[in-house]
Amino acid sequence: MKKEIILFVTLLFIMTLVRAQEEDFNLAGLSYTLNPGVGLKNPSNQQLNDVEINLSEFRAFLLLPFRLKNDKTILLAGVDYLFLGGPLEDLPNDRKVDANLHALRVTVGINQKLGEQWGFRALLSPTLASDFSGNISSDAFTLQASGVIRRITERGFKYGLGVAYTNGFGEPRVVPLAEFIYKKDNFDVLVLAPVQATIRYRLNKFILGFRVDLQGNEYALNVDSNLPNLQQVESVKFSRYNVGPTLAMDISKDIRLQLSGGLSLKRKLTSTNADQTTEDYGLENGAFFKASFLLVK
Repeated sequence: MKKEIILFVTLLFIMTLVRAQEEDFNLAGLSYTLNPGVGLKNPSNQQLNDVEINLSEFRAFLLLPFRLKNDKTILLAGVDYLFLGGPLEDLPNDRKVDANLHALRVTVGINQKLGEQWGFRALLSPTLASDFSGNISSDAFTLQASGVIRRITERGFKYGLGVAYTNGFGEPRVVPLAEFIYKKDNFDVLVLAPVQATIRYRLNKFILGFRVDLQGNEYALNVDSNLPNLQQVESVKFSRYNVGPTLAMDISKDIRLQLSGGLSLKRKLTSTNADQTTEDYGLENGAFFKASFLLVK
């Protein structure tokens, strides 16, 4: 009981510390995403014609902003956990992947104002992505990072340019970033191309929106050295864009429930064998459904 009381007091302290530091900020959350089964877009042989792959995702995250006394610097610290599940048992040649995949990302960063019209944000995110069975190899580690320089206009627009090294496309890749932010009354727009785009409108306790979101990772799998390489998968790459409407409702000042759904586009699923041969299972577009429980401020 003592541990539970300490944990509760710690969470209460964190909520109090962060309150009044950021407006409408997702401090923490839990989400579940269902991806109903879809077939392969271009099956390479008849054995793959009847293959359907369905995956489910569970995510938990915490991100804390700390505003310094100079009122120009916000430090960020957080952790993000993602579970990707769904056995891939119908692959040809009696091959299968028990897709109990995990991604653990720790984020530290800074959001800094440079005068009245300029600022920058820099994030560093060490990431482990693996099935977490057996020994975790160095291939499971990626140091993701991003940086954006932005300008703040007199009309309230913010726009900027930057670069990111990200796993979002299913494998580590350097991509340019373009940012656009606009907020006025109950309406706001956030674009961080090519990673995310969101439009929202608040109507009392409800928030109507539309969102485009890129998600992906490359997961390193444990390989049994006693088995033939041909029968083993060394890594799995999975990524997609989720596109669709969102509906959120504020249950209280700090708690928000959000539902979203739509189409999952440009789905990528690639496996690499221990002998370095690659199988590309390009997936058809399909539906997705997501439910989120958010702690906001």
